[in-house]
Amino acid sequence: MFSGASLRQARARAREGGLSAEDLAERVGASKAQILAYENGQRTPDPPRIRQLAEALGIHPLQLTNQAGMAYWQLSDLRRANGLRASDLCQELELKPHSYRRLETMGLTAEGRYGVSLRLATVLGISVRALERHIANVPGVRQRLKHVREALSVVISTHLEPGRADLPEPEDEAVKDVAAQYARSAETIARILQQEVVTLREMHHRQATEAATAYYGATAEDQHRARRRMDSEAELIHQLIATLPQRMDTFFRAQLSPRGWEALGQLHIARSNKTAQAVVQPALAGNMALAPFIRPAPAQTAAPRPIPYEISRDGQRHYVTFKSWYDVLYPWVQESLRHFEAQLDVGEPPALVWLRQRLAQSETVLFSFDGVLCKLFADNVRSVSGHLAQAAHSLQLCTDPSKPADPVAVLRSVVDQGSPEQIRKLDVILTSYETEAARSAEPLPGAAQLLGALSRGPWRIAVVTDHASAAVQTFLTHLRPDTGSASDLDIFGRPTDPRLMKPHPHAVSLATSVLGADRSRTVLIGESLADALAARAAGVQFIGVASQRSQVRMLKDAGAVNVVETLATLIAAVSKINDFHS
Repeated sequence: MFSGASLRQARARAREGGLSAEDLAERVGASKAQILAYENGQRTPDPPRIRQLAEALGIHPLQLTNQAGMAYWQLSDLRRANGLRASDLCQELELKPHSYRRLETMGLTAEGRYGVSLRLATVLGISVRALERHIANVPGVRQRLKHVREALSVVISTHLEPGRADLPEPEDEAVKDVAAQYARSAETIARILQQEVVTLREMHHRQATEAATAYYGATAEDQHRARRRMDSEAELIHQLIATLPQRMDTFFRAQLSPRGWEALGQLHIARSNKTAQAVVQPALAGNMALAPFIRPAPAQTAAPRPIPYEISRDGQRHYVTFKSWYDVLYPWVQESLRHFEAQLDVGEPPALVWLRQRLAQSETVLFSFDGVLCKLFADNVRSVSGHLAQAAHSLQLCTDPSKPADPVAVLRSVVDQGSPEQIRKLDVILTSYETEAARSAEPLPGAAQLLGALSRGPWRIAVVTDHASAAVQTFLTHLRPDTGSASDLDIFGRPTDPRLMKPHPHAVSLATSVLGADRSRTVLIGESLADALAARAAGVQFIGVASQRSQVRMLKDAGAVNVVETLATLIAAVSKINDFHS
């Protein structure tokens, strides 16, 4: 881990002209010979000395390590690389030495010790997800997960047998075995497994329903769509079962106290209500385990006072992933959050009233893809556009180097230049880039939860996009299974003739026609000007998603009646409609 070469380079870069080994030695209370021994790999400094060296050089301790193999570091490696002793973390985390040792060697925390991984991530200055990757490298953790996977397989397979209606109980031997492995009570494990079994049974029921249509549907097209949804549901069931041991492992290290969960839930509910966010702030006092799950809120000139915090992307991910477990472990908090949400309805802005009414009156909800469900190319968009432009040139198609940065726009820009065969070849190349990106694309905060909420309601849902259908299907297949099924989505991807891409109404019109949707009761959720124009041309309602003022103004100028800042507003509206019908 420690790299003498990195120390030598850091010393050479320190100040103007560098810092001599003698000067550095004097600053850290060492000898020149010791510094040179560190740099030559003859000696390895202990953690306190690593921190001293980093402070003297004005850098982070990790900059003194060889990070090439960082992906394979265990938690103990990460701690030492940060210049920390086990006793230092015991003090920061308020853990006894044996408790911290068990965390470092087995990844286990005691029941009632809340948010340990969150506080540890804060101390180490990394994200919780990065911390979990290092913990997953610990041999004791891998061994436990292997054992737990076998025990959970017994529990799940037993209770999913046809005709079974009972649920896992604390007295079951397999439940006790899992509880012992996680150092949790059998009651806690049983409640979580009961929730998982109920969810899996619902998914099996949906799969069976789709199977009936797949084999006996009225048309070949109905059978094809049902078979696709059936296969997607089967994949989600497999993922849910396969990820259960790791999800439980992660959850118990990060589990929030009832008060912490209530604060996070309030922040989630209040995302679209800035005044309500300010009300939540007192609940954050004394809950600094929430640090990775909150972030400073941007300045709000219209707010009555500064708003310190809002829920972060990691916090939203934790909320969405584990909400069903918290609901069964802390049912009284669930009731408190319902009361909190009900209070926010008083004086609800007219725009939000319109949004809920519009969704309640709709039968079909169409989604744009990139920018609403995920950022397909994320920070790689310019690189992909450049590669696609090179491919276009190899096909004797000319692109303007000054524009555009969007790969789909590159394809659109050459449509009128080439033959159908040239455009088809470029489309195939773009599809390969899109599909590859979709394999690792992260869903935007709230995307999976919104799809799950809609799938539980009365709506038909589909994706209408200028990206390849294969890319969308790849993304949906890997969408996290714990937030609701995405298997009910039909996909209307890039048309064979790129000239029919949005803002042309072709894709939206095709979707409404295939789905048998009444256009007056159809909503398109999108984030681009092309989405808004396509919706208006097709005669369907449009709801914009935009966080920047310029984008909001652009969408409203295009006729968007309602523009929301985040998907949280839509989730709240859909959830209220579902609650009303349940």
